[in-house]
Amino acid sequence: MMRRIELPWRSPLDAFRPLARRDGSILLHGGALAADGEWSFVVTSPSAVVERRRGETFIDGRKTSASPFAALSWLHSERRLASSGEIAAPLLSGLVGFVGYECARLVEPAASHLESPYRAPDFWFGAYDAVAAFNRREKRAHFYARTEAAMAHLQETLGGERASGIAAAGAMSFLGAELSRDDYCRAVAEIIERIRAGELFQANISQRLFFRAEEPFDPYALFCSESLASSASFGAYLRLADAAILSLSPERFFAATSGPDGRRRIIAEPIKGTRRRGATPEEDAHLRAALAADPKDRAENIMIADLTRNDLSRICEDGSIREEAICELVSHANIHHLVSRISGVLKPDVTPADALASMFPCGSITGAPKIQAMKAIADIEGKGRGPYCGAIGYIDDRGGADFAVAIRIAVVEGRAVAVPVGGGVTLRSDPQAEYDETLAKAAHWLRRGAGERAFKRDSDHR
Repeated sequence: MMRRIELPWRSPLDAFRPLARRDGSILLHGGALAADGEWSFVVTSPSAVVERRRGETFIDGRKTSASPFAALSWLHSERRLASSGEIAAPLLSGLVGFVGYECARLVEPAASHLESPYRAPDFWFGAYDAVAAFNRREKRAHFYARTEAAMAHLQETLGGERASGIAAAGAMSFLGAELSRDDYCRAVAEIIERIRAGELFQANISQRLFFRAEEPFDPYALFCSESLASSASFGAYLRLADAAILSLSPERFFAATSGPDGRRRIIAEPIKGTRRRGATPEEDAHLRAALAADPKDRAENIMIADLTRNDLSRICEDGSIREEAICELVSHANIHHLVSRISGVLKPDVTPADALASMFPCGSITGAPKIQAMKAIADIEGKGRGPYCGAIGYIDDRGGADFAVAIRIAVVEGRAVAVPVGGGVTLRSDPQAEYDETLAKAAHWLRRGAGERAFKRDSDHR
């Protein structure tokens, strides 16, 4: 039986602070498919870990020949709990973690031959027997636990009074970008040539911006500051032994929920099409209207919606797939997006881990056709992406799941901070505009590193 204790309300950002330096601690700070509010979740001290490093999969440090997706599915089956209609929180206990982009080769071996450029694992999920769940809309918080021991540990870890407020992150210096404006534009032009040759319809190209943090540096304070500024729908902070991963993603990869009829519904929400926010209400309205009417962005979005529909068709019941929205304009603190929503009913034998493996990686960060786009990405970028363009989220022990696309991320290794940025390229793309879109996506990082003017000045002359 699931244990539950209600807590006095406090911000989940404050609640997580004492865990921010503890390996295996994760904060998911954003939306979930729940009718009664927006949720945040805090987990720590996993009872088991599935990870993949340099081509090998481990369960609690023991090597296994199974793929990490198969290991995740097995662990979920071992932990499966009956659904409880009286508890509304979408995550009570379960598997929480991330899948890095290079795990795409496990789905399609020909897609990529590259290794992650980071020390962090390619795949990492912890099994958590207790969860602190925060309903931000209702300002209610609860501890949930599978066992009395797990509940006692969570209470001991998070139950005390803590200071509120956001600490200073520390200074960061912008070091430079992987590619100059000219180099990035050449990469975009090469994709356009491949599209003209009939090799593919679209591909997503990216690069990394590099920063150096000055001591003292607190990556969690950096996450808190950026989270409050961006109001990201799917924020996440993962503290691992090798790195901290900060995500301010606006994009849901997919979520799975069980309905009152027992059928499991899945919804995917790909994003394609981006504009920065305007400096004035008039400019902002102009940018919104321009995005909504732009034929290139709409074509790109519709193409990825079609790809998503195809991905869902492999795991959903025949005739169940629906277009909930196509090219809906959604605004965030820093940018506007076009979002489509495609839903379906999962086949009875498809587990959440099966859905994750089948749909990975998200089509919005590869292109179409997916395999050809991934091959082109590997050829042109020439480096692995690591957590960037992977997936971050959870599988609840009752069978629900919610994953975000790992975009708008930073990977912190010691004092080194890497911020990947990118965008989709189609036949109608303007290479200069594609480069400017990456600047819009990274604007808040560049301002923090005092690099925006230097970056523009340098890139305009290279």
